[in-house]
Parts: sequence; structure tokens; C-alpha cells
Amino acid sequence: MKVKERVLLIAEKKGISKTEFFKDVGLSYANFKGGQKNTALSSDAMIAILTRHPDISPAWLLLGEGKMMRTTETISSEPQIAATSFEGPSVSKQLVTALEQTIKAQEKTISALEGQVELLNRK
Repeated sequence: MKVKERVLLIAEKKGISKTEFFKDVGLSYANFKGGQKNTALSSDAMIAILTRHPDISPAWLLLGEGKMMRTTETISSEPQIAATSFEGPSVSKQLVTALEQTIKAQEKTISALEGQVELLNRK
């Protein structure tokens, strides 16, 4: 399951309409439909989602590991993502890994788009 599919599950689990959910986190629902569902999600979007919904497990959102919802103890004892060091908690390492995967996916998309531009320029 891809990150964007997990984001859609958050709205479903919380019983929020997708339109309202995406408006609340400052994203467009159109980016989560059709072919756009297969594109990478930016780190800013992930941070917005985790900031507005602190009960969502960062490891689940970014990597699909563990449970979707965090427990109250986990939320209160776990440092905020922005405040962690990269040598620190595993959440930071998972965030770095997820962001690296996002970068790789975006590089592939850029490469494919460059190929399409090249083809169009030949015509």
C-alpha cells in the first residue's frame, strides 16, 4: 500500500469526508485520485498530516509499519518529529528513510517526464 492510500485510510478511519480532510491539512483531494494516487507525497504534506493528526503513527504513515493509530502514552512520550535528532529515536530514522524513498520516486518521475518532453520535442 502506498503512502497516499494510507492517507485516504486516515480520513475513512476518522469518519471525515475526504474533501474536508484534505482541506484541513491544506492539500488537494485531486492529488489522491486516479493516476495521481501513484505519485509521491511531499515531506511537507506528510508533516501537515502528522501535525493536524498527532494520533496517527508516523511509522505507519511513512512506511506502512505497525498500527495506524498511536496510543495516548506514545503520543505524550514521543518527541515531536521536528525536535528529534537523526541519531535519536527510530521515528527520525524512519522519516529519513521515507523521505529518501520519496526523493527516489520523484527522481523516477522527473526522468520519465524528461523522456516524454524529449519525444514531444522530436515531433
